[in-house]
Parts: sequence; C-alpha cells; structure tokens
Amino acid sequence: MIRLVVAAVLTLATLSAALPAVDDARAGRTDAELEGAIDRIERAGQHLAASEDAVPRRARAAGRRVAIRLPEASLTAARPAFVAVGGRPDGPGNRSVVAYASGGSPTRLRGLSLPVPLATPDGPVVFTASGRHAVDVALVDDAGRPTLVVTRG
Repeated sequence: MIRLVVAAVLTLATLSAALPAVDDARAGRTDAELEGAIDRIERAGQHLAASEDAVPRRARAAGRRVAIRLPEASLTAARPAFVAVGGRPDGPGNRSVVAYASGGSPTRLRGLSLPVPLATPDGPVVFTASGRHAVDVALVDDAGRPTLVVTRG
C-alpha cells in the first residue's frame, strides 16, 4: 500500500515539474509555424516586387496566395489568439508588419522586409479562428509607385 502511495506522489511530482516545459514547447511550436507563414508572405512580396510590373488595377495585378494555418489548442500546439497582417487588429492598417499572439503571450510584431510599401485597403487582415486561411498579395501601381496590396484570400 505504501509503495502505491509513494508511486502516485512521485508521478504527480514529475508531472507537475514537466508541465511548464510542455507549455513552453507548445508555444514554441505555434510560434515557429506562424513565423513560417510570415516568411512566406515576405518572400511572396519580395518576389513580386523584384520580378513583376505593377499595374493600376488590382484585378489584373500579378499576385500570390499565401496559406496561413492557425492550429487548434492541443498537447503539441498552443492556439493563437490572432494573426493580423498589416498592423495590430485594433489599429490602422497599411503597415509592413504582422502581429500575432499565442498561448497567452503578449502581442508580437514582426516587421516584413519589403522593397515597396504594403497596403491593406480594409484595415489589417485579421484571422482569429483555428484552421486554414489565406492572404492574397498583389503588386499594384498606386499613384505611380508600386505597392503590395494584401487582402483576405
């Protein structure tokens, strides 16, 4: 009987010591997945600016669709609160940043290294639901200067 109690106490102690590491790993995996999506958005914008010509109408502009996956909360991934392309969800758009928060962590801002300005016509493109999403990136001529326009895909 004493062996059973000691085994249960040791199991609980080991589990309580390991849970913070599991939470950190979940948040780290989610951050890595979101950073990968941000890198894809950045590469799409850089490629468009370097190899395509800007046109006045978005319907005829060269573009790329970039997939973003927001994971569900699980033992291996933390659920992001939001991902916002073009600025913070409650702020103005038209900024070359992606804001995101995951696993109860504070909002992180990741700047996009783009050779041309970024525009989000309807404010930041915000995703809050888990699952697959997409943004469309198009190279548009805005009053004589090339601009990357990002919209919900």
